[in-house]
Amino acid sequence: MSKLEKLLKNYKKGKSISCITAYDASISKFLDSKNISIILIGDSLGQVIKGNKTTHNVTLQEIIYHSKCAMSGINKSLLMVDLPKNTYNTKRQALYNSQKVLDETHADILKLEVSNNIGIIEYLIGKDIPVCAHLGLLPQTVKNKLGFRKYGKNPSEAASIMNKAASLDYMGVKMILLECVENKLSKKITSLTNCPVIGIGSGPNLDGQVAVIYDLLGISFNKISSFTKDNTKYFDKIIKDFIKRK
Repeated sequence: MSKLEKLLKNYKKGKSISCITAYDASISKFLDSKNISIILIGDSLGQVIKGNKTTHNVTLQEIIYHSKCAMSGINKSLLMVDLPKNTYNTKRQALYNSQKVLDETHADILKLEVSNNIGIIEYLIGKDIPVCAHLGLLPQTVKNKLGFRKYGKNPSEAASIMNKAASLDYMGVKMILLECVENKLSKKITSLTNCPVIGIGSGPNLDGQVAVIYDLLGISFNKISSFTKDNTKYFDKIIKDFIKRK
């Protein structure tokens, strides 16, 4: 039984899913030892590793490099890998790059942002590519700060997200990730879909939660989420104790 099959089997039994990003062997080994369900190689590395303001300049080779690094530390956890911006604009490009990432990193599932490209997602599923569909806030398409908000608050936007989730579930995506989706809507999507629904900033009523490791540690290069900002005190103490050593 593959790791993905095992995760989906456990989901059917009611087990919740945890997903945390990692970009290197040490962090992935630590998360794996703590029984984190999914280790995500996110294109968030553009912000937290490279120090950019967005994820837009992350390359496929960078994703592959960090995925290989992280895979070195993984034993039990499932490895999920982002396809970065402009690497799945056409069916042919999406399939080539998906197969390249799967072959070179031995990832278990790929995550793709879904806007107006459902046809591409359906094509990949037809080619047996395991897909996690990312809905709501789509960092790869956000052009300014106004894009960073809760999605699905107005009826038309909520209906669009709901319809996409239902369509993707019917097509056979292995998982759906909701980012910054209105809490009631994310709860509704979770209750109506057959596949697991995990989320970040989308409320507590999902099958699992997602976090960026540096946000959890309180040391992200960019803005820290409000629920993790106080964690810096633990690292402050470690650094201060180190400085005092003679």
